[in-house]
Amino acid sequence: MKSKNKWLLAGVATACVFSFSMGAQAAGSLEKIQANLNHGIKFILNGESWNPKDSNGAAVKPISYAGTTYVPLRSVAEATGAEIKWDNDTQSISISTGDQEATRQPFNTSNVSHVKTYTESGITNNVDELLFGETQYTSAFVVQGVNSANQGVTFKIKEGTKKIGISIGFKDPKGTNATYSIGTKTSTFATGSVNNGTVVTNTLDIPKGTTELILEFKGQPGANGKGYLLWDESWLEK
Repeated sequence: MKSKNKWLLAGVATACVFSFSMGAQAAGSLEKIQANLNHGIKFILNGESWNPKDSNGAAVKPISYAGTTYVPLRSVAEATGAEIKWDNDTQSISISTGDQEATRQPFNTSNVSHVKTYTESGITNNVDELLFGETQYTSAFVVQGVNSANQGVTFKIKEGTKKIGISIGFKDPKGTNATYSIGTKTSTFATGSVNNGTVVTNTLDIPKGTTELILEFKGQPGANGKGYLLWDESWLEK
């Protein structure tokens, strides 16, 4: 992340705080203060509303103390691409804001999740339906009832994701094919077609702040296909 990325909060000077286990050796350096959680501050990240969260996904409110507003450093760093490390031996925090080597992670339950919508979609581990040719897949997002009316599966990716690679499959007992698109509610990142019983791949750059994506399929009239986003060969980079 380059230094030109800045946070602006109207009317306050802003500092950051970091949540970690300090250990007994830091007890002598602690000073007791009286501060207040500030529920009135709103955050804007790259033009979009953003709320800081802790490592468990719970909302974290900023703290106001002596004219300065403190926000959680790790939450801000992960949202803007910086790397944070805590050294318990030296009681020091390291912050790296330069270009970091991309870390690629396969899709799994810790970095992607299904979003329930009106469509008949979810996660499947049915190995019988996840056999494409001679390749056996083990997990996938799936949407059922794909026909000429668009059907999609909505899913969330980990905050701070910069790029994803996805494997898309389609099956229809009637042998028809389908087209697909992937993006957000307001933007389309990629489109393509997928034949019955086959898998295609896409690599997508993810705009900053994007955490929810929609993979949508459109089949033939009268079809009853299933569209898949296959986890085994899908990945994300931060």
